[in-house]
Amino acid sequence: MTFYNVVVPGSVSQGTEAAPVSLVDIARGPNGNEQRKSKRSRRLRRFNIAKNIRTVNDVYDILQLFEVMNGPEHSFACKNLIDYKSCKPADNISMTDALIGVGDGANLNFQLKKQYKVTKVDNTVIAIDRTIVLPMVASAGIPAPLIAVDGVLKTEAVEYVINYETGAVTFVAGHAPANLKNVTAGFWFNEKVRFDTNDLSQVMEFFRVGSVPSIPLIEVR
Repeated sequence: MTFYNVVVPGSVSQGTEAAPVSLVDIARGPNGNEQRKSKRSRRLRRFNIAKNIRTVNDVYDILQLFEVMNGPEHSFACKNLIDYKSCKPADNISMTDALIGVGDGANLNFQLKKQYKVTKVDNTVIAIDRTIVLPMVASAGIPAPLIAVDGVLKTEAVEYVINYETGAVTFVAGHAPANLKNVTAGFWFNEKVRFDTNDLSQVMEFFRVGSVPSIPLIEVR
């Protein structure tokens, strides 16, 4: 059971269906009153990436991935086009998108997180954190992660390093965030997933056109 930091082909991820899944037990009494208890602290995502498969090459790309991953044995990366930034999907990331910690003058280690927020009618904010483990590496069309302390942008490889397979941010000795200073981040990220099936049906429809009826994936931790 190994994680391979390879990403589902882009032409396929365009058609990804995604669903965050909660696990909440609900007990309802005869008068309609309910008791609700969550059995896990955060949602697991489920995906189906079959929708945008159009060509035999698309089918072959998935077949290759399924073969190398040995079906559901190993995990890999998938981009969720609705939720892949520290901000809203149509916005540009900024260095203050997500609060990932508060400095104490000594701690060098922080974990990338994303906040989901809702504003109540009294204008107070409810927020929950989500741990991010697969920040994207800067490349064509993908911005570099941004890390700031007290609103001041820091320099990767000089003042901190990022582990791109765990989301850990480690400041270099001598650059520990000062006491009570907010450490914030902006980034793009992938999901860590595996195939949620032991078989992969493929259909050759006609010349150079193929499909796979269902390609279920599930997020793993």
